[in-house]
Amino acid sequence: MNNTLKFVMVGFVAIISIASCKKEIDFNAGKSNNCQLTTLTADLGVLGKYIINYFYDASGKISKATSDGQTNTYAYSTNKITATDEDGYVAEIILENGRAVSSGSDGVIVSGGISYDYTRKYTYNAEGYLIEVKNYLDGDLNSTDVLTYSNGNLVKGVSTEANGGYVSTTVYSYSTETAQNTYEIADPLSYHVDYFPGGYYGKQSKNVLTKTSTKTVDSSGNPFTDDIVNYTYQFDAKGNASSLTFTQVTNFYPSSGPITTDTYTTKFNIAYNCK
Repeated sequence: MNNTLKFVMVGFVAIISIASCKKEIDFNAGKSNNCQLTTLTADLGVLGKYIINYFYDASGKISKATSDGQTNTYAYSTNKITATDEDGYVAEIILENGRAVSSGSDGVIVSGGISYDYTRKYTYNAEGYLIEVKNYLDGDLNSTDVLTYSNGNLVKGVSTEANGGYVSTTVYSYSTETAQNTYEIADPLSYHVDYFPGGYYGKQSKNVLTKTSTKTVDSSGNPFTDDIVNYTYQFDAKGNASSLTFTQVTNFYPSSGPITTDTYTTKFNIAYNCK
C-alpha cells in the first residue's frame, strides 16, 4: 500500500481523551486538556511495527506526518484538503460547505502490475448523516456502501461489489458513553471513507465504538469471511488515551476444505505534548 494511504487511512488513530467532569470519552484531536498528539507507535503483530510523528501549523492543524523516513505533507483550502508524499502521490478530499463530497488518489491501487486511480463520492441525508458511498476505479463503479443509523449511531454498513457480487455487512456496537469528535479507527465511518481529521463526513456516531462484526458472502450467498473486532482503551492521568487495542478474529470459508481462523491483536501507544 502506498505511504499516502498508510498515513491517511491508518495513521490518524484515536486521538482520545476523557472529560474530567463528565462520564464520556472525548475524541478531540488532542486539543482537550491542552494536549496534542506527538507520536503514535503501532504494533501490528506479525505485520510489524511503525512510528508516526506529527507536526502542526500555527492554527493547530496537522501539517506533516513522518514515519520511517517517509513524509506526508498536508495542505488546506476552503474546498480541498490534500496529503502529498515525497514521491508526489496525492490523496485529497473535496469539500462543499465544509463537508466531503468526494475523495481519492491518483495511481495508488495496484493489481497485476497495473496502477489505478480511485475516487469515492459521498451522499448525505437531510439530517446530515453520511448514507451512501460510491467507490470508483478509473472512473468505473467498483462498489457501493449503504449506511444505516439508529439512535444517533451508525449501526450497519452494507458494501456491494458492482461486478463480483460480493456483499459485506458490518454491524457496529457501542457503549453507553458519549463520544465527541471521534477519530479514525475508533470511528465507524473510517471503514467507508478516506479518513482525514476534522469531522468532514457529516454527523458522527454519538457513542463509543466497542465492537464491529462483519460478514462477507459471495454472489450466491455462500459465506466468504466473517470478522469480529473488539476495542479496548487505556487512559493516562490527564485522561488522554495512552493506548488503544484492537483484537480481531477472522474466519475464512474456502470453496473446499475446512474453515480457517486467524486472530490478530493490534496495539497503539500514544504520546502527547501537554501545555
